[in-house]
Amino acid sequence: MAVSVTPKRGRRLLAVTAAGAMLVVAGCSSSPAAQKHAAQTHTQTAGQAKDITIGIDVPFHPIWDYVQAKASTYFAGKPYKVHFKVLDATTQVPAFGKGDLQVMTTVPSFMPIVKKQYNIDTTYFFPLARWTIGPQILVKKGSPYKTLADLKGKKVAIAPLTSRFGSEQASILSATGQKIQDYFNLQQTDAAAQQLSLGRVDAAFIEAPTTYPLLSSGNFQAIYSVHDAFLKAFGDPAVMNGGYIARSQFVKDNPAFVKDLVRATQDAWDKYQADPSAVNAVASKISGIPAAQLAVVGKVLDLERIPAAERQVTSRDIATWKKLFPVLQRAGFTQQTPSDVNSLFILTSQLK
Repeated sequence: MAVSVTPKRGRRLLAVTAAGAMLVVAGCSSSPAAQKHAAQTHTQTAGQAKDITIGIDVPFHPIWDYVQAKASTYFAGKPYKVHFKVLDATTQVPAFGKGDLQVMTTVPSFMPIVKKQYNIDTTYFFPLARWTIGPQILVKKGSPYKTLADLKGKKVAIAPLTSRFGSEQASILSATGQKIQDYFNLQQTDAAAQQLSLGRVDAAFIEAPTTYPLLSSGNFQAIYSVHDAFLKAFGDPAVMNGGYIARSQFVKDNPAFVKDLVRATQDAWDKYQADPSAVNAVASKISGIPAAQLAVVGKVLDLERIPAAERQVTSRDIATWKKLFPVLQRAGFTQQTPSDVNSLFILTSQLK
C-alpha cells in the first residue's frame, strides 16, 4: 500500500498561528464560493476507489497529522492507496467539487452549500472537533458591558462573515431572535482582536487561540460564547462541528475504507489522550509544525478531554443539527435547509 503526501506547503501560516488555528476550531472548513464553475465541470466516477485523497485546509490538526504520519501502518495491505493533501480556505471545497478529494474535513453547515453550488450529496461520518467553547465575545475589564444584552447596538468586531462557518450568526439569532448584523453595530474585519485592543470597538467576537493573548493579559474578559448560546438553545454542551465528509455515493461504494479511516482516527485520538506529547511529536514531523504549537491547538480543541462518547457521531448530534440547520438559514448563512437531515450523517456505532 502506497501513501503519498503533498509537499509541506503553507507552513508560513504558523507565523500567524492564532489566525490559522481559528480554522481548526471552526472545523477545518473552507468557503465553496470560489471556482464554482470548475468544480461543476467534473463528475467523479462511482465505484470502489483505488486512489483516495483526504484533504484538510490547515496543516495543524494533531490527530489528522498523526493519521497521515502513520498511514503506512493504518492502511497496510489495503486494496487502495491513500493520499493526503493540505489545501487552504479557498481551495478545499472547490477541489472536493472537482473530484480531486474523496474526503474533506469541514463543518456540517457547509453541506447544504455544497449541495446547492455543486449538486453533490454528502455524508458526514466522523467528528474531529466540537464547539465546547467556540467563539467568544470579549470586552475590556471594567467595561460597562457585562451581558449579551448590554452589547445590543454596540460596536462589535468580528472576522468577515464570509470567512466564517455560521456559528456566530446562528448563536446570536438563537439567543436574541435577531440577525447578528441587526443586533450589533457589526464591524467586519480581519483584525478584530486588534480593534478591541486599540479601543476602537466595544467588544470582539473571536475564537481561541486569538483570544489567548487578550485573556492572558488580564485586561480582557469573555462575557458570552457560542457554547453558551447553543447549550441554551439546543441543550447540547458540545455541538459537533468539523469532521470527515465525503460524497454519499463514495461512502456507499467504499464502506471498508470509511471504517478503516474511522478506526485509524479513533486509535490516533486514543493515543493522543494517553500521551499527547508523543502524538504531537510525530505529528510535528509530518506537518512541519512545532510540537508546542500543536499542543496549543489540542488545548483549543479540547482533544485531551473530549470523552469517547463524543468522539463519534451520535443520535444527539443529528438531533442538534436538525435544529441548527434551520437557524443557519434564518441567520443568512445558508439559503436552504436539508429536507432529510438523517441522510447527511452516519452513526459511528454503525461503522464497527
